[in-house]
Amino acid sequence: MNDIVAKDNIEFIDEDMADLTGIKVTTCWDKEDADVLLLHNAGEILAWPENPGAFAIILDAAGIDWTLSSEQLGYDGVNYGLFYDDFQLARIALKHAGSAKKLNVNKIVMGECGHEHKALMTIADRVLTGDMAVRRESCLPLLEEIVFSGKIEFDPSKNDFPVTLHDPCNIVRNLGIVEPQRRILRYLCPQFREMTPHGVDNYCCGGGSGFAVMSVNNFTDWRIHVASRRKFRQILDAFADQPGPEVKKYLCAPCSNCKGEIRDMLNHYDALERSSITYGGLVELIVNAMVDVKEPFIEWEMH
Repeated sequence: MNDIVAKDNIEFIDEDMADLTGIKVTTCWDKEDADVLLLHNAGEILAWPENPGAFAIILDAAGIDWTLSSEQLGYDGVNYGLFYDDFQLARIALKHAGSAKKLNVNKIVMGECGHEHKALMTIADRVLTGDMAVRRESCLPLLEEIVFSGKIEFDPSKNDFPVTLHDPCNIVRNLGIVEPQRRILRYLCPQFREMTPHGVDNYCCGGGSGFAVMSVNNFTDWRIHVASRRKFRQILDAFADQPGPEVKKYLCAPCSNCKGEIRDMLNHYDALERSSITYGGLVELIVNAMVDVKEPFIEWEMH
């Protein structure tokens, strides 16, 4: 998402996504009275821009009235006050709710970020009361609704490679959002297989609470060799029927911190070269299966 062109000071055209998919991709900033205010983890915009790009493609194709906020903190769902300061958590949550109130949107929808889900749903319920009780929802039920609405035509054979699912702790174990993402994967990915264990019993990746982006001293070594070692074994077990590099495999991890940890883990063990395992979010698989997207959306490389 490098080349973004302003249009009427409100609507932006993402030329990179349009070139990649053949679909005009638009993002509306600060649109009043929209149904959805989409709130990403800023890490997605910096490290995995294809993820917010995929959200834009899906929401536009489904005819969802949505917007982003340019307010300070309005486009970033990360709230590290959750881990170091209750007052800071409250300030940031109130900023998020204030952005939604200012634009008079129907609801805030959180992107693929477990940290954001916990901060803005579980904890912020104690803060956002009275007039600030803005409706907040996970993106996963909305994506399920869109996929099965019939508004977008899909060809699941475009995702006919082995796919497994990592369950982010703060989305699945904490909030109990287990099935929407699975119903999507069972429909759009013919070779979907579960990890063992999975759902609320799935192993943590070791990247939560921001650990995934901590690399000072020997912290990376600790994350790889201690925090995520069992997770890596679980991933390999899920693909045990096709272990070699001949078959491309996709690890779906709908959470920014989880993706950061999984990126380092797979890089450390040369998983792409040795086993053709790559990783990404759920929305990328949805876009990859869209009939109107002519070229493959998923890139089989580490980044």
